[in-house]
Order: sequence, then structure tokens, then C-alpha cells
Amino acid sequence: MTQSISPLNTNTETELREQVFQAVQEYYKHKFQPRAFVAGQTYIPASGKVFDEQELVKLVDSSLDFWLTTGRYAAEFEERFAQWMGVKHCLLVNSGSSANLVALSALTSPKLGKNNLNRGMKSLPLPQVSRPPLIPSFKIS
Repeated sequence: MTQSISPLNTNTETELREQVFQAVQEYYKHKFQPRAFVAGQTYIPASGKVFDEQELVKLVDSSLDFWLTTGRYAAEFEERFAQWMGVKHCLLVNSGSSANLVALSALTSPKLGKNNLNRGMKSLPLPQVSRPPLIPSFKIS
């Protein structure tokens, strides 16, 4: 026999979310409060995390919807960033390699007509820090 789960009352869901957000804000204030630096004792991480309590709340908010990849916040960012850049479209990607693949795909588009990149064109070599960013260019050649 299958059990049915009734959806939460919207008011209850909103109230629960607010309680979670308040708890996240309290956690942030406790966990990430500035601490005194003690030379020779205080741990200094190689890279710092720069975020505030509202960013932590947004992270938890999206996870409550179980959006573990792109979701409403990503869509909002793409739209606002495109407006800020003065362009029609913006696309978030998961890495620099994916960004290179998207860029090369766009630059080789037939929609660019004679201005697109095509096989045999001469181009300026760019310095490479590592080899992985080259991999996407082989996928579209």
C-alpha cells in the first residue's frame, strides 16, 4: 500500500523556512565571528572564504528546495548580469574549462558569418597555465 504525503500548508512552510533562516543567521554569528589573532597560534588558511550571513541563508534556502545545481538564484544572476553587461544572454558554467568550451562554441557559430573562427585561421597563441583548458577546443574542432 502506498502512503500519500500531504503537501505542507504554505503558511507552515513559510514559517518553518523563517525559523531555519533565523537559526542559520545565529549559526553564522557564532561560527564566523571575528576572532583575535594570536601570532604563532592562529591558523591562517591558504585561501579565505568571503561571505556574509545573507549568502549562507541563500545557500540554505536553495538547498531546502533541493536545488543542488543551478536553480532560481542562478537564473536571477544570469538575467541581472546580462543586463549589467548590456547583453541579451548570460550563461553560468561550472568551471573555466566549461567556459572555454562555451566560448569556442560561440566563436565558431555559423551565425557569426564570416566573422566566426574556423579551421585553418591564424590566431595568436595565448599562454597556458595548465593543459585542461585546451581539452574543450579539441571537442569542437
